[in-house]
Amino acid sequence: MANGLGRRIGGQRFDFALVDCGDVVGPAALNIIRKAAPIVVNYNADNPYLEPSPERLRWSIFHRALTHYDLVVAVRRNGIEEMMARRGASRIDTIWQSADEVVHRPLSPTLEEKSRWSSDVVFVGTWMPGRGAFMARLIEKGVPLAIHGCRWQRAPEYRLLRPFIRSDHLEGADYTRAIAGAKIGLVLLNGQNADLHTTRSAEIPAIGTAMCAPRTLHHQQLYKGGEEAVFFDGAEGCAEACRRLLADDGRRQTIADAGHRRTFANGTYNEVLARRIVDRVADIKHGGVR
Repeated sequence: MANGLGRRIGGQRFDFALVDCGDVVGPAALNIIRKAAPIVVNYNADNPYLEPSPERLRWSIFHRALTHYDLVVAVRRNGIEEMMARRGASRIDTIWQSADEVVHRPLSPTLEEKSRWSSDVVFVGTWMPGRGAFMARLIEKGVPLAIHGCRWQRAPEYRLLRPFIRSDHLEGADYTRAIAGAKIGLVLLNGQNADLHTTRSAEIPAIGTAMCAPRTLHHQQLYKGGEEAVFFDGAEGCAEACRRLLADDGRRQTIADAGHRRTFANGTYNEVLARRIVDRVADIKHGGVR
């Protein structure tokens, strides 16, 4: 990879370089990058710092390269800074997951789009162990679900879930339309990554849909429960929260609007994140403490 990277860069020079994820970028590649950019930053929205890591082989190259970065940016998780430091990261910054200003915004759907994408309660995401049972319990409790995402056929509960699965993987405009067309957008977390919030925690309110999310420290830091989002504990609590919101259009819209406004106060947008990284790079250039 390093040789091909060197040819593509050629004689170009940059103020800094940002490596997104970095699972295939090793020390040799970073040495090539550093010849073109005096400061090299890693941004990783995943969690390669777990000890022990459930994806040890995937992150082996990343771990070897970690000490070569001038700044390492990671998503906030409990104890993440300590885990990063143990892995060899020196300058560390932790951030909230973010939405995109252009892609994740309120929409004015056409009649055709309303017909295709409207739903009461939507979850857009991949099946993972445990999610099938969670969704099955919501269905048993009478929650009118719409599920979009891949791998749901692997769920042991697939026969029950199948009538509620509307599409495979969604991204871009269709992802936004599916959430914008719903009265309530669900957030589910990836326990294997030690997530306390996820991209949907920023994207659903940014799109302007009422969010129903697990009650975690991060969600409670980002939003006022019952005012800017609704939080639940387990499938039973989620079903009850959804039923109450569906029965009260006025309250649901008030929560959706307040959650949308809160995203700007939180600064959970890509442009804000990009500016934060640029500012940190400027600090490093001006002799910031390592």
